[in-house]
Amino acid sequence: MHQNDREPFETNGLVKLPGLLPDRLTFRARNLVYEKLEQAGLRRNKAWQIENLAHRNARRQSKRLLEEIRHAPVLADLVTPALEAAVEAAAGGAVRPMMKWPQLLFTLPEEGAWALPHDFWHVDLPKLPNRRTIPGIQAFALLDTVEPGGGGTVVVQGAHRLLYDIPWLNSKQVAFRLRRELYFRELMSNQPGDRGRFLRETVPSDDADLRVVELVGRRGDVYLMDMRLLHSPAPNVCAAPRIMWTQRFLTEATHDDMTAVFERMRSRASADPASAAS
Repeated sequence: MHQNDREPFETNGLVKLPGLLPDRLTFRARNLVYEKLEQAGLRRNKAWQIENLAHRNARRQSKRLLEEIRHAPVLADLVTPALEAAVEAAAGGAVRPMMKWPQLLFTLPEEGAWALPHDFWHVDLPKLPNRRTIPGIQAFALLDTVEPGGGGTVVVQGAHRLLYDIPWLNSKQVAFRLRRELYFRELMSNQPGDRGRFLRETVPSDDADLRVVELVGRRGDVYLMDMRLLHSPAPNVCAAPRIMWTQRFLTEATHDDMTAVFERMRSRASADPASAAS
């Protein structure tokens, strides 16, 4: 991550790094996915078999076939030295992977018009004791082109600047507390209205400027996201599946906090077996 990316990342909690991953690595990873989708009958002769994409059996088969490659070395190889350096620069120090294996993100197309989701907004870390520092970085890499409306994750940039002074919240509680603000109540409401405004408009809230960003781009592009940002999966109404990749990285301080939390949970379970079994 270049120095001129640092200030916008601190402000927004999100930065796009175009072409960060080498073409040869993303080509190999994408083609492995293509190979599995061809086995499911969703792709043939370098073209998507649109008529098969909506078939329930094809969807189940594609999920099973992609599950077979979730530990493939070509996916792990995408954690390159350049990516690690960018993540550490964004985090402001050393990090370690939160997950043993990166995760493949795959969304088949569906019929209908694209709409910003009102549900499934979440964070992937609890709100830990406040240090006012970045707890972790989630990297999203595009393994194929993702167009607007193509299933790219949607993120509320600026939301990492909220809830500073609360020592502990789980993911559901984070979303619940944010709903106290009008912006998030409307974002998470299923009432009809112009939901496109969330992507067009930047709305001030305390010391944060809130705006929803759709993660789109070309193969090899990478987004780095502060793990305090609220985000959600989005529908794919384009003609091709969404194929992305993600890995989460924790700072050393956050890793220590999480270790302490899990140790307290184990101690309580040992002291109260009935509670652990319920």
